[in-house]
Amino acid sequence: MRTADGSEPTHWLLPINPAAHAEHQPADWRERYDATGVWKAIGQSQPIDRWCLNSGFRTMRPGDVIWAYLSQRQDICAVGVVRNIAHEDGWIVYLDWDSERTAHLCRDPLPRRAFGQVPMSTCRADARAAAVLSQWYEETGTLWEAPK
Repeated sequence: MRTADGSEPTHWLLPINPAAHAEHQPADWRERYDATGVWKAIGQSQPIDRWCLNSGFRTMRPGDVIWAYLSQRQDICAVGVVRNIAHEDGWIVYLDWDSERTAHLCRDPLPRRAFGQVPMSTCRADARAAAVLSQWYEETGTLWEAPK
């Protein structure tokens, strides 16, 4: 996996609090293994490809990989690539979510115990987490390529 400039992408963890989107969540979202309903509820609450960030944005680059971490469930349910970063009433990151890999992660979320890191805000994945996430991404096949 490479960014548009040919370098290795940075892996970022984007913590999301599903309870902040409670009006759209399925009643059993905390107990349900499959996170598809949780991810759909988040998409009903906000534009899914546009995220306002308070941290991380200064060193984030187009082509970096974002992993959506469901904070209360403590697992990853989505992966995408940074398309653009802009300042519009705050810093906005535009993402191209990998729909096939995200569907896979929603059906079978990657638990925190697999990658070990607990993000408190948007942050770079540490070395262990980045290695696990890169391996997972590569093992899921070449379903999708980062935009050039």
